[in-house]
Amino acid sequence: MDFTAIDFETGNSYYTSACSIGVSVFENNEPVKQYSRFIKPPQEAGNFHWYNVKIHGIKQSDLENEPNFAEVWAEIKQDIENKTLVCHNAVFDTAVLRKCLEFYNIPFPNFNYICTVKVSQKLWPDLENHKLDTVSSFLGIELNHHEAGSDAHACGLILHYALKQTGAKNIDELADKLGIRLGFVGKNKHISCSCAKNALK
Repeated sequence: MDFTAIDFETGNSYYTSACSIGVSVFENNEPVKQYSRFIKPPQEAGNFHWYNVKIHGIKQSDLENEPNFAEVWAEIKQDIENKTLVCHNAVFDTAVLRKCLEFYNIPFPNFNYICTVKVSQKLWPDLENHKLDTVSSFLGIELNHHEAGSDAHACGLILHYALKQTGAKNIDELADKLGIRLGFVGKNKHISCSCAKNALK
């Protein structure tokens, strides 16, 4: 029942343009720590795109004195290494994490992960859609959308409610009940989180 929810915001379509990360740590399925950090992307990631700035409000000029990803990683890795990660649209957030680690030649941590989009689709199929703000509103979760810390916390709370609703003792059991294959990231290995079955057990 211990897990860490994360969320990235990026400056453009390049994964290495990560400009903010939100982290929300849960122990025994209860939130114990929540924070966000700005990240100064490398020059190689290019200029920020206006549409990304419109979404999250972070300008490239805002980050001149912020740490790069390697410096941020040194601070946050203890909350991510050897934890099950939770992301809303995990294919995006895990790709950003992997590409940033690769860019700075940081050894990959080993972790399983689960996507709360897939969890929400299985548990609440009748929602209009399964975007973070829609699911959060349905569950009564307060959300400052596209602020990375708030997004990560909301994502963690979605899993919190999913565990409670299903009575699952842990994320492995939840995934089994919902017919979801957990994703995995490690050195030279990546398995995507996917829906392996069509029905709840």
